[in-house]
Amino acid sequence: MERYDEALADLSRVIELDPSAGWAIAARGETYRLMERYDEALADFNRAIELDPGYAWAIGSRGQTFQAMECYDEALADFNRVIELDPSAMWAVTSRGETFQEMERYDEALADFNRAIELEPSAVWPIAARGETFQEMERYDEALADYTRAIELDPNLAKKLGTHLAQLPDSY
Repeated sequence: MERYDEALADLSRVIELDPSAGWAIAARGETYRLMERYDEALADFNRAIELDPGYAWAIGSRGQTFQAMECYDEALADFNRVIELDPSAMWAVTSRGETFQEMERYDEALADFNRAIELEPSAVWPIAARGETFQEMERYDEALADYTRAIELDPNLAKKLGTHLAQLPDSY
């Protein structure tokens, strides 16, 4: 249910009533990010971070925005900052791994996905992402093992991962 316009209106009203409501500013930024209105998202994340320089969620969300814009160095800087603030932030470690993956820096991506899995062994996202990285590296046995594990943890992923499985060589 994508009711972004209503969310933007509500969040803008909160910000109008309390211009220092960093959570509302960041939430509006996230709404803009989901709508792929990246410049507006960045403006809100920057404002929220100005209000609270240690606001890890806003910093990470800004990193995801940079990642979507293919501004990978900026994305990595934000994910590194979140991990510095909270070394157990599995979502930030996984997001950084995905950024490395997109940059074709596969060894660094694998290191991050392995770390994320250590932090949360049953988290499907880093397992599936590691499988994608293994597939990009043509390490098909490991890719298949990760895809299988991800589907075991979340059977709803079978359809999404089916596309990746179909791209494996016929011997798999």
